[in-house]
Amino acid sequence: MVSNVALVAIVAIVALVFCGPALPAIAQNVPASPSPSSSATPEPGASPAPTVSSAPPATLRLTRSAVSISPGQSAAIGVGGASGTVTVQSSSSSIGARYDTASSSVVVSGSTLGNATVTVTDAAGNIATIAVDVLPAAGVVPSDVTVSLGGLVSPQFALAKVEGAIARLAAMQAGGRAVLSGVTIANPLRPGDELEAIAHVAITAGSAFADQLGATAVHLRVETLDQLEPAFLFYSDDPERLGPDGDGVLYRNTIDVDRPARVYAYHVSDTPGRRLYLALVASGASARVQVLGYAAGPADAFAYVGHVSTLQYLLERSTQESAIVDVAENAPYLQQLGYRALGPGELVAAIFDLRVLDGGPVSVEVVSASGDGDPLQLLSEAEHSGDGHGRRGEFALATVPPLALAYAAGAPEPAPLAIGDPTIPNLRPGGRALGGDYGVLRDVALQLANPASAPANVYLFEQALGGTATTTIWFGGDPLPTEIPCLRLSESRYVVKTFALGAGESRTVTGEYMTDGSSSFPLDFGLTTTPPSPPPGPYSPDACNPKTPPATPSPSPSPSPSSNPAGSPPPQAPSAAPSASP
Repeated sequence: MVSNVALVAIVAIVALVFCGPALPAIAQNVPASPSPSSSATPEPGASPAPTVSSAPPATLRLTRSAVSISPGQSAAIGVGGASGTVTVQSSSSSIGARYDTASSSVVVSGSTLGNATVTVTDAAGNIATIAVDVLPAAGVVPSDVTVSLGGLVSPQFALAKVEGAIARLAAMQAGGRAVLSGVTIANPLRPGDELEAIAHVAITAGSAFADQLGATAVHLRVETLDQLEPAFLFYSDDPERLGPDGDGVLYRNTIDVDRPARVYAYHVSDTPGRRLYLALVASGASARVQVLGYAAGPADAFAYVGHVSTLQYLLERSTQESAIVDVAENAPYLQQLGYRALGPGELVAAIFDLRVLDGGPVSVEVVSASGDGDPLQLLSEAEHSGDGHGRRGEFALATVPPLALAYAAGAPEPAPLAIGDPTIPNLRPGGRALGGDYGVLRDVALQLANPASAPANVYLFEQALGGTATTTIWFGGDPLPTEIPCLRLSESRYVVKTFALGAGESRTVTGEYMTDGSSSFPLDFGLTTTPPSPPPGPYSPDACNPKTPPATPSPSPSPSPSSNPAGSPPPQAPSAAPSASP
């Protein structure tokens, strides 16, 4: 029999063994009891404890999955989310790849043309790939470029000339394009101004070539020059319509330091994909040439193209905004006429003044090239045979008479002055006299008087005797040229400008006038006190076509000169195929 004392001792020992401190749950191989903070119900009004979520596992990622480079170049592709050590492997021995720890990027390079897949692997076994193509370069970004300009230069013109100069040095593939950024010109530039800047340049030429990115140091200056006054007109309108065999040199002549000239080119393409160029070729020693003017089109609205070319030329002439280009021996200068290739039945009209500032003589050529044809390969060819109409030629500008009229109110009207009759002789043997006065700039000289004791209006009018016409005159003191968008009825006198004269007032009116391409001539200009008819608006019943506004505006030429023809008529698609003769 066990005593009571012994029994108590045995119970105490059993309690110590089975009721001692609890072992950890993991050691007991059973779930641990939830902690009060995660399982207890909060007291009323108390905020629940935030739930802690675990971060997702790291994922290997690349900034690019494909890259194109040219031989000798390298490119870096950023790597993110890698776990531990990163390794790379290229599938081609000619295309290298390595991981740069400092920049966390894969650097790929290519020695020859070809392609490869670069595999990127991290320590956790994550894999990403990069498709690498080693392609011919789209071009070469030049390290620096020098651009010389003249006159009062708009920011748009300056930037366009910088971009053009970079493109000429970039040795671009066919269809290549150079786009620059980072150069800001806030205000017009004046003679004596200089600009130093860094242009960020991107050269592209389609998927078959590797884009090129780089920086070009730009050195730009505006030179101080005398007014450019051409002595001769080089007229390229033969053949007027260019068919399948219309490629080649359409016009050729020569300028030198004593022989500045104006080029007037007017051509329609009957086949698609044709481009026109103004080419300057050094005859021996290199030369620096000032180039001032504008090319309108291409478009099939002939009256519109002819009007805009004249209007924009006058705007450029007024500011003398111009480019000064270097023409080296065996390195001709090319400027495309028109902002794109011509389509069938489309016209380009261009007016440019050219002057050799220093150096040797320069051959001036108007060149036509279709498709992917290289105009430089055509410069050595003989001048195109023409269409037999004799419109190609050279004309002296020194003795062109002004648009001069004089009138005293109350006196008989003076005889109208006819413009556009073929009276300027062709200096080329066998060439016909210049019809329409296209490319000829005339001074305006009006002598007006009102001897009466009351005010009187004197009207300058014009009458389209040869057919439809448009008109552009810039009167002295006016901020912009006066534009007459359409003259249609030959029996009507249309008002060009009204001059209000006070009692006893006499006035001299000056200005400049150039006929518009595709207009019909002759045009009569006269003075009268009898109010003429207002000219028809662009969409009136008596206007030139169209009778309703066109559905889409004409594309803006590129690059734009300093002023845009805001007041010029929209493109006028003729209802029937018009004659292209300017």
